[in-house]
Amino acid sequence: MKLLICFLLVTASCFAQDSPRQTMLDSLNTARANDRGAFNLYIKKPELELIAGVFRNRESSMQGFEPINFTYHIYLPFQFDLNYVNLKAKDKLLKINATFIMHHSKYGNYAMGLGSRFSFLVLKKTYLSYQVGLVWCEPVKRNTNDGINYMGFCLHHEFSLSYHLSRHFKLSANAVHISNGKLFKDVKNNQDVLGIGVAYLF
Repeated sequence: MKLLICFLLVTASCFAQDSPRQTMLDSLNTARANDRGAFNLYIKKPELELIAGVFRNRESSMQGFEPINFTYHIYLPFQFDLNYVNLKAKDKLLKINATFIMHHSKYGNYAMGLGSRFSFLVLKKTYLSYQVGLVWCEPVKRNTNDGINYMGFCLHHEFSLSYHLSRHFKLSANAVHISNGKLFKDVKNNQDVLGIGVAYLF
């Protein structure tokens, strides 16, 4: 009973509306009102992205990069993001998107699948992104030097630094990697890509 009474007294003194502790917390919350954030799920307008670049087979990387490789992204129509509650005009701090991925080299060997993209604001209108996806690889022309020579599932990784030129256009520098990730051991695809991307938001 004594412990219960002590607990009630401490709780009342700490959490009472007029307690000094509560007053201090209220003042701190008021001072940081402009920094309040919230996660929201939005319906996203269609966005298409084309990345063109050079590729190499990592297994024989001494031969260096050669042209040309294409990666296409179709952003699925929803976006989960973190933004300011009271300063809605600011850039989103974090954006999470789902994308459809299509990827092929000049030889016609291709990969396609789905990915999740995480974009972090680093400067005004500038985002650093990481995308991880699961793709199905299909070698149309085997024994080429593009690193896609086996049929099966692989992991598709992508790092991107993008800048929004306007409401509709975005430029990006990208590094892409396809491999089995030691998860799909019967598939030995291993490709690196460096490319420049252009995206259009409808």
